[in-house]
Amino acid sequence: MKKLRGSLAVKITAIVLLCLLVLAFTASAAGALALHELGVYSGGYDSARQTMLTDLCRDRTMRAAERVLEWGDDADSVYAHENFRFAIHDPEGELLYTNYDGSGFLAHVGWDYTRYEAAEVTPQLTMQPWETPRVTPTPDPRTLENEASIVYEEGESEIIWEQEAPGVQLKTWHIDGYIPETLTAQDEIQHALRLYDWGYSLRYAVYAAAGVSLLLGVLLFIFLCSAAGHRDASETITPNFVDKLPFDLLTAIVVTGVSLALVAMAEVLSFNGGEIIIGAFLLLAAGLLFLLWCMSLATRVKLGGVLKSCLIYRFLAWCWKGLRLGGKGLISLLRGLPMIRKWALIIAAVWVGELLIMSLFGVYPEEFFLWLLEHLLLTALAFYLILSFRRLRLGAKEIAAGNEAYVVDTRYLVGELADHANDLNHIRDGLNAAVAERMKSERFRTELITNVSHDIKTPLTSIINYVDLLEKEEPENEKVREYVQVLSRQSGRLKKLIDDLIEASKASTGNLPVVKEPCELGVLLDQTAGEYGERLSAAGLELVLSRPEEPVTILADGRHMWRIFDNLMGNALKYAQPGTRVYLSLARQAGKAQVTFRNISRSQLNVSGEELMERFVRGDSARSTEGSGLGLSIARSLTQLQGGQMDLTVDGDLFKVTLLFDSL
Repeated sequence: MKKLRGSLAVKITAIVLLCLLVLAFTASAAGALALHELGVYSGGYDSARQTMLTDLCRDRTMRAAERVLEWGDDADSVYAHENFRFAIHDPEGELLYTNYDGSGFLAHVGWDYTRYEAAEVTPQLTMQPWETPRVTPTPDPRTLENEASIVYEEGESEIIWEQEAPGVQLKTWHIDGYIPETLTAQDEIQHALRLYDWGYSLRYAVYAAAGVSLLLGVLLFIFLCSAAGHRDASETITPNFVDKLPFDLLTAIVVTGVSLALVAMAEVLSFNGGEIIIGAFLLLAAGLLFLLWCMSLATRVKLGGVLKSCLIYRFLAWCWKGLRLGGKGLISLLRGLPMIRKWALIIAAVWVGELLIMSLFGVYPEEFFLWLLEHLLLTALAFYLILSFRRLRLGAKEIAAGNEAYVVDTRYLVGELADHANDLNHIRDGLNAAVAERMKSERFRTELITNVSHDIKTPLTSIINYVDLLEKEEPENEKVREYVQVLSRQSGRLKKLIDDLIEASKASTGNLPVVKEPCELGVLLDQTAGEYGERLSAAGLELVLSRPEEPVTILADGRHMWRIFDNLMGNALKYAQPGTRVYLSLARQAGKAQVTFRNISRSQLNVSGEELMERFVRGDSARSTEGSGLGLSIARSLTQLQGGQMDLTVDGDLFKVTLLFDSL
C-alpha cells in the first residue's frame, strides 16, 4: 500500500480512471433523468416515445414560425431536408404556406403565434425647455398599449413619448407542425429516435452504471487524498508547488476556474455531438481543479497548519502582532515613566482629546472658560492624589522590604489618605512585634531542645554503661538476662532519638558546619548500594540502581550527603513492603542533578508528602516499627543546608523522594 501511495504512475492512472468514472456517472445520471422525464418508467415504451416526438415537433414548430414570420426566411428552405413539415395560416384563416402532403404522421402540434402590428405612427415628443436630447429614440409598436406612455432616459435628458391607442392591432397566425410517418432524412429526429431506443434498452442498466461508477469514484477519490503528499513509499509528507501556495489564494483560483468551466459548459451543452464533447471536457476540467484542491487540502492537513498558510491568516496575525507590540511598547513606556510623569501624560492626552472634540463641534468663549477652570481644578486635585498615593506606595514598599525603621510621613495627608498612612505604620509595628516574638519563640524552643537533650543524655550514658556492666556479669537467672537485653535495646533507641533530635535542631537552625567540595553522586550511590544491598536482601527487598555512565558532580558536603542517603535508605528498609523492589536512580536534567528513591510502602499511607517531612510524623500509624519520625525531616534540612531541594510524593502506596542539586 505504501508503494502504491508513493507511485506517480499509480496516481496518474487513478486520476484518469476517476475522470472516466465521473463521465460515466454523469452520462448515466443524465440518461436516467431524461428517461424519467419522458415517462419511460411509468408510461412504457410507446408513451415515452410519443412524448419525445411531440416535444421535438413542438420545438421545430415554434422555430419555424419565428424564422418565417419574424426573420422573413424562405418558407421552402426552412426544414427542407429534415423529417419535419408545417403549414401556416394568416389571422383571417387563409393558408399562407404548407409543405405537408397530408400523409400519416408520427406527431402533430398546433401553435398560435401572436404579435402586435401598428399602422403608421406619428410620435409626439415632449421635452424640458432647458434640455436638448442628443438621441431621438423610435418607439417599438409591439410594446405600446392603449393609453400608454413610455419614458426614455438619455443621460440627464428626459424624453416622453405619448402614443394614442388607434393604429395598434393584435394579430394571431396559426402554425401546424408534423413529423411524417415515413422518415427519409438522416437528421436530429432520426438520431433522437435511435438514441431513445438505445436508452430504453438500457433503462435499468443506467442506474447500476451510475451506482457502480459513483462507488468506484468515491474509492479512487479517497485513495488519491490518502496518497497526497507521499513520495517513493515514504511516510514523510512532501508538499509540491501547489501545496506551497497560500490556501485561500488556491481556493479562490479553484473556485473561479470551476465556476467559469461550469458556466461555459451550460452555454455550449446541447444535442449537437461536438458541443457535448466540449461540455464533457469542461466538466472534466472543473472536476480536475476540484480534485487538485482536495488533494492539496489533504496534504496540508497531514502537514498541519492549514489556516496558517492562508494570506488572510498571515495578515490578521501580522496585524495582531503589530497591535501586541504596540500595546506592549505603550505599557512598557508607561511603566518605565515615574508615577508623576505617567499620570501627567494621561491627563495631557485627556486634555488634547477633549480640545479636539470641542474644535470639531465648536463652543462659546464662556463655555471654554468654564471648561478650562474646571479642568485646572481637577488637574490640581489629581496631582495631589497622585503625590499622596506615591508617598503611601513608597512606604508600603519599604515596609515590605523589611525596613523596620521606616515611618510613613503623614504631613499634608487628609481623610482616608492619612488613615491609610497610619495603618501602614501600625502594620510595621505589628510586624516587628510578631517577628520579635517568633524569633524569641524559636530561640527558646531550640535552646529547650538542646538543653533537655543534653540533660537527658548525661544520665542516659550512665544507664547504658551500667547495662553494659550487667551484661558482662552474665547473670545466671534467665529472666534477669532478658530484662538486661530489653534495657540495652531501649536505651540504645533512646540514645539514637536524642542524637537525631539534636541533629535535627542544629540542621533546621543552620548551626551545622558545611564544607562544600566536588562530590561525584554516582560513586556515592554505588557506596550506598553496597552498604544496603545485603540488608535489603535479608528484608526481602530487591535494590535496582540506575545511573548514567558519565560522572554527575555537585558541590556538597560528603558527610551530610551520606547522612541524607542513609536516612532515606533506612526509611525504605523499615517501611517497604517485602517482596518488592527499591529503586535508586540518578539523572542529569537541565543543569540539575536528580536523585530519586522509590519503594512500595508496607503500611497504608494516609498522610501527604509534606506532612511526612514534619518532625515526629511517621507513615506507620500503629508505630509498630522502630523509628523516631525525624529521618525525613533531617534529610530535608540537610538538603536545604547544602542549597538543594527535596520533594516527597505519595501516590497510593508508592513512596517517592526526589533530590535536586545544581550540577557542575
